[in-house]
Amino acid sequence: MNMQMIGSLFTLFSGESDIQLHMPLLMTAMHEVTAKLRSGADSGEVRLCYLAAAIANLRYTQMYGARDKALATYAGTIARQSDGEQQMRFALRLVHSYRALCSDLLRDEDFVFVGV
Repeated sequence: MNMQMIGSLFTLFSGESDIQLHMPLLMTAMHEVTAKLRSGADSGEVRLCYLAAAIANLRYTQMYGARDKALATYAGTIARQSDGEQQMRFALRLVHSYRALCSDLLRDEDFVFVGV
């Protein structure tokens, strides 16, 4: 996977401009995607960069949403005008969309076998 492309896509998804500040998120997302690759899958596939950036964006949204809630509770006011839950839903949908796009490259971990 191309870290520069993941960073550019993360910037597009999140609206953040300082990629260096969020490099741990990007690296973690890249490793998360790499760990889910099927054996023999091409790790250089461009679709995986989109998935990694979407996962990093989801983690970013979770982190800053939790922080904004804490600030809003402490200060007694709403920290931002936007709806954090709506941002979470959009970030989660983005991850699900790109995961579906990469389904032929990733192991299916959602299968559960229940005895007869």
